[in-house]
Amino acid sequence: MIIAVDIGNTSIKIAVMDHLNIYKAKRSSSSNFRTDLQDLLTIYPDIYELALCNVSILPKDLVRYLKVKFQSVFEVNSSIHLPFNNHYQSLTLGNDRLALAAGALYLAPKNKPVLVIDAGTCVTYDFVDHEKNYCGGAISPGLRLRYESLHNFTANLPLLEPQHVKDIVGNTTETSIHSGVINGLSLEIKGVIKEYKKSHKDLEVFITGGDSELLIKQLKNRFFATPFLMLHGIYNLYLFNKNL
Repeated sequence: MIIAVDIGNTSIKIAVMDHLNIYKAKRSSSSNFRTDLQDLLTIYPDIYELALCNVSILPKDLVRYLKVKFQSVFEVNSSIHLPFNNHYQSLTLGNDRLALAAGALYLAPKNKPVLVIDAGTCVTYDFVDHEKNYCGGAISPGLRLRYESLHNFTANLPLLEPQHVKDIVGNTTETSIHSGVINGLSLEIKGVIKEYKKSHKDLEVFITGGDSELLIKQLKNRFFATPFLMLHGIYNLYLFNKNL
């Protein structure tokens, strides 16, 4: 068993994992992280390894803290070995996108192409073909960025919280905003999936991220929705590098 940590833009996910299961998964925050981590160690005192993925810069004091707490700290970064061939042409591929691709390959049937859609602060699309070639994808504004943009860059539009939309036609300013944002992103996602399926009919689609539950309801399609795809990816990358 290990402890896996997903440090995102807005929250931190912590879980105890082995190759089959996720135990005691919890959403934490930067202020509560050490307390929540210690709670897990109290329940599982024999765990001495931690694997993490971070989308920002880890504070030095946190790095020192983790190295004191654990015999081994594995971090997802650009220098690790990957269970797929990385054909991305830029050195700035996010650690989170590496972990999500690894998580999808871990869960998908063998030799199936996968498309990972992470609906968070941004919406990222990541495609891996049937030969395990990571080809890249796309980055688009997430739901909250779209709502905030409408509010921040106009004089009179209110800032709204995302909600399920039943109709394409909005008959008030608020319902028009909801329709534009929610239906707009839903149609974007449907269109992206449709384009990929033109050349990859056996495509496996995974949707994850903080807004995935709302979008799954809106999309009304059967996709692999998992809130813990990142954790699976972190574990898969940890295991792959440990066994080399």
